[in-house]
Amino acid sequence: MSAPPASPSHPPRRPWLARLSAIAILALAVAVAGYWLTHRPQAPKRAPAERPVPRVEVMTVEHQAEAPVLNAHGRVLAARETTLSTSINGRLEAFAPQVEPGRRVAKGQWLARLERTDYELALREAEASLASAESDLASEQGEQIRAAAEYRTFGRDLPPARRALVLREPQLKAAKAAVETARAQRDRAQADLARTEVTAPFDAVIQEKLVGEGAGLGAYADILSLVGIERFWVRLNLPQEALTWLDTHTADGHGSRVELDSPAWPDGQIREGEVWSVLPSLEESGLMTQVMVAVDDPLALEHEGAPALRLGDLLEARLYPAQTRQLIRIPVSALRGNRRVWLLDENNHLRMRDVELAHRGDEVALIESGLNDGERVILGNLANAEAGMALKARDSEMAESTDSPSGDAAATPHQEGNA
Repeated sequence: MSAPPASPSHPPRRPWLARLSAIAILALAVAVAGYWLTHRPQAPKRAPAERPVPRVEVMTVEHQAEAPVLNAHGRVLAARETTLSTSINGRLEAFAPQVEPGRRVAKGQWLARLERTDYELALREAEASLASAESDLASEQGEQIRAAAEYRTFGRDLPPARRALVLREPQLKAAKAAVETARAQRDRAQADLARTEVTAPFDAVIQEKLVGEGAGLGAYADILSLVGIERFWVRLNLPQEALTWLDTHTADGHGSRVELDSPAWPDGQIREGEVWSVLPSLEESGLMTQVMVAVDDPLALEHEGAPALRLGDLLEARLYPAQTRQLIRIPVSALRGNRRVWLLDENNHLRMRDVELAHRGDEVALIESGLNDGERVILGNLANAEAGMALKARDSEMAESTDSPSGDAAATPHQEGNA
């Protein structure tokens, strides 16, 4: 009889129990991971830093009596310039010793002389003819006296026409006319003789000799070019709106004062002039008004040490209006664009304001309207400026440039130009 099989040492495994254990382990791992993910340590949060409020430079504005200094450029022109010519025919005998280009001559001084011989002879002939005509007139007057005596002796009235013939009235008129003709010829000969000497019509400087000594000249031949030394013009080009500030010369007053300067003059030397008139035409480009400035004694003959003006020179001009208006002065740097400024209101917030300009120069602008006394204008610049943004004021005085007269608002494009 066979022996029975041996029984196993361990009971058989249950599969569902293994699966349950694996699921429990996995769930536990997920729970632990989720806990650490949701409860990991974090750095403490900091409060957001406050943005610093920008500090700006401001100026408090107020209305004052203001007038701009208008800058321009201009050319020097002669006020009196002429070309002397002869009025008779003849040979140019000589110039006066001082007649050289650049030399000064006085009014009435003789400058050139034509040969006189022919004109002296013509004068002698005219004087002889006059003497003969006067003699004939005296003889005829004697004949008239005799005829009048005979007519009275005759004692008979005649018709007016026959009486005039008897008294030789036609012959007397003819004799008188001959005397007048001879006298006119004598006067013409005297005038022609005087014209052989050419004189200066005004105080002048010789500009140029146009002919040489010994030249044969016809009537009205040019011989000398002269420039008057009493006054020169400086013609400036200015914007038309600048004329509202300027006064021109009148019989009872003076025009606006003008200071003239040239880079060729020593430092610190200037000449003064006066706004004299405004030309009726615009300059060539048609944008600028032409203003004439008068400068007396332009060659500095009576102002020792002063610089002399030269024709054709280009000068810088500063025009000082006498009239003023109640305006607000600010630096041009305070303008935003052409007609806007930034203000700092009473709550230290930025405000933007459009203004009306009375004048804009290189450094200073004059405000006609749009600002009130006591308001604070922002001088500096701001990045990303927005209306209403908070600012802090840093009070300051107006820049040094605003303490001086306003700069060139009328510079001509070259302007000048103009100005």
